[in-house]
Amino acid sequence: MLIAFFGGLAGIIGQTREDKVTNIIPGVAIATALMPPLCTCGYSIANGNWRMLAGAAYLFLINTYFIGLSACLVLSLLQIPKMKEYTEAEWRKRKTRMIRNTVIIILPSLYFLWMMVK
Repeated sequence: MLIAFFGGLAGIIGQTREDKVTNIIPGVAIATALMPPLCTCGYSIANGNWRMLAGAAYLFLINTYFIGLSACLVLSLLQIPKMKEYTEAEWRKRKTRMIRNTVIIILPSLYFLWMMVK
């Protein structure tokens, strides 16, 4: 989660800088979070290991979500103009959904962590 979150931060900060020299940093940051689980998905499909596939797909989902979450947070903090302005009620609803989805995605990983520690 942390690699994906900070990779997403590096990616969105690299994209929002005015002196865009290169897009290598966002590419490397995102590739370190997304490519290993996707490669593991392919490997597990080729070998018929469905348990490994489930774990790798879940890791890919976590990483994708946290890259997007970090991008949303940075864009919100930098007050980048939005394509559509939301009312206060709509904005509150979106924030509530974001918090709910974050909790839903984190809960299984906390359970698996607990089981590994036990």
